[in-house]
Amino acid sequence: MSRMAKLTFAGSCLFTVSTIWFVHNIQVTERENMYQGVLRDEERKKKREKNLREFEETRALHATLIGDQPDLKPQGNSEDEGRKPQ
Repeated sequence: MSRMAKLTFAGSCLFTVSTIWFVHNIQVTERENMYQGVLRDEERKKKREKNLREFEETRALHATLIGDQPDLKPQGNSEDEGRKPQ
C-alpha cells in the first residue's frame, strides 16, 4: 500500500470514529435532558396537587367561616328599601 492510501484510510477511520463518538454523546445528552423533563413534570404535578389540596382546604374553611357569621343585613329596615342607588 502506498503512503497516500494509508493516510487516506487512517483519515477516514478517524473521521468515522469521531462521528460515531459525537453522535453517541449527543444521544446521551438528549436522553439526560428528556429525563430531566420527566422529573420536572413530576415535580410540577406534585406542586399542582398540593396547591389543589390547599385550595380545597381554604374553600372548606371559608364556607365554615361564612356559615358561622351572623346575618349582618338589617331586618325590616324600610328606609333602605325605598331608596334608589345613586
